[in-house]
Amino acid sequence: MLRSRLSKVACAAQRAFSTSPKALAAKQMTVRDGLNSALDDELARDDRVFLLGEEVAQYDGAYKVSRGLWKKYGDKRIIDTPITEMGFAGIAVGAAMAGLRPICEFMTFNFSMQAIDHANSIKPVSDLSLRPVVKPQIIGDFPLHKKIIESPRSSLLTEINDILNRNRVGQTIAPPVDRSKPDKMEAARLIVIRRRKMKKHKLKKLRRKMKFEWAKVRQRREMRKEKAFQAQLMSQIKEAESFNAEQYVTEVLRQANEVPLPRYWKGRRLPAFIIKQKLGIK
Repeated sequence: MLRSRLSKVACAAQRAFSTSPKALAAKQMTVRDGLNSALDDELARDDRVFLLGEEVAQYDGAYKVSRGLWKKYGDKRIIDTPITEMGFAGIAVGAAMAGLRPICEFMTFNFSMQAIDHANSIKPVSDLSLRPVVKPQIIGDFPLHKKIIESPRSSLLTEINDILNRNRVGQTIAPPVDRSKPDKMEAARLIVIRRRKMKKHKLKKLRRKMKFEWAKVRQRREMRKEKAFQAQLMSQIKEAESFNAEQYVTEVLRQANEVPLPRYWKGRRLPAFIIKQKLGIK
């Protein structure tokens, strides 16, 4: 019974919000423009906020989310990074720990998995920060009392922290190991993988473009064949129009009455004009 009443109250609140004058007067925009506007507002509000990622500055972002921000805020606030997600994600984590407000942009979500190791450097979030207290409100005829709403992420975070702490029980903290060379090798390997992916992508685009170009070449060839056929057909039509039956008959009779020339002269094969000279035929 209580659940049905709460669902009715939530539906009424949702309808009231969607039909309120503030919601009706809201400006409609795309998700890309909304993200761009939010980034612009935060960068203008706080000097500690900065954006870093691949092609976010001069290229305006891979999906044009950071369009115009580089021209407005400069190189120190909008930073282009190399193709090393693990590297600039670590820079963002370190900057946040130092008191700055970094915004780290990845081209796609699967590239962010390259920087998953930095999740271990973030401190576990306490349950109190995930339990916002809702102030008492009255919506319609049903008063909502003060209560704590638990976030569904809190249980997942506690389970992850328990698993991490379970493995560390009874272990001594070892001194930091110098992993500069393996990290460099891993970064070089990731750069090679990214270059191969970009090369495959460029080849795919080139094949698509060449497919279109070859289609145009085939079309031009067909047009040339069509023009040659039309020219041959027109020449045959002109030849048929200029045909004279009397001349044709006389030519056939002349060829029939003509004595064929011998091919050999005294056992040797000679050309026709020499044989005519020998026989005295003009």
